[in-house]
Amino acid sequence: MAKIINVKVIPFLSILIVLLYALYNAQFRDPLKVDSKKHKHYKEHIKTHKVLHYKDELSQINTDEYTKQYIIQVINHGSTGLGFKGGVMEGGFANPEDAEKIACYTMTLSGRQCSTPYAEDAPMFYTSICGGCHGNDGTGLGGSYPDLTKAKMLGIEAREMFLRSMQKNH
Repeated sequence: MAKIINVKVIPFLSILIVLLYALYNAQFRDPLKVDSKKHKHYKEHIKTHKVLHYKDELSQINTDEYTKQYIIQVINHGSTGLGFKGGVMEGGFANPEDAEKIACYTMTLSGRQCSTPYAEDAPMFYTSICGGCHGNDGTGLGGSYPDLTKAKMLGIEAREMFLRSMQKNH
């Protein structure tokens, strides 16, 4: 007669199954193999790339345009993963239409140049929307918020470390 599995063992078996599945995916599953029935345009999309997405992003990560797009993304959508005393930054403090001019002004705080000159009212937008946390000079109010005067922003540094770890694994 079959023995009934002890109820206390079920959670451990569930965790074991999940871990084995994760190990299988990490070691044996080909990340470039995509179900073309679910992703109909993937084959056409991948043909347009000479390199993998993360390698392409790494090649652009130190450019002024990448920095500008990163700042715009943070202004519009917020930032949660940096762990500053001031907490997370909610997105939407500025109109999306104003995000580019704020980003271009913010870049000047670290000595970077924007591809388009920032508007005359950009410093006023920065001071009224961003200055309360980052300081009018961008230094982050003594470490409570990210320092925007650094040559490379902290979020971009973290993204670069992640992409380089992807590169080591492939």
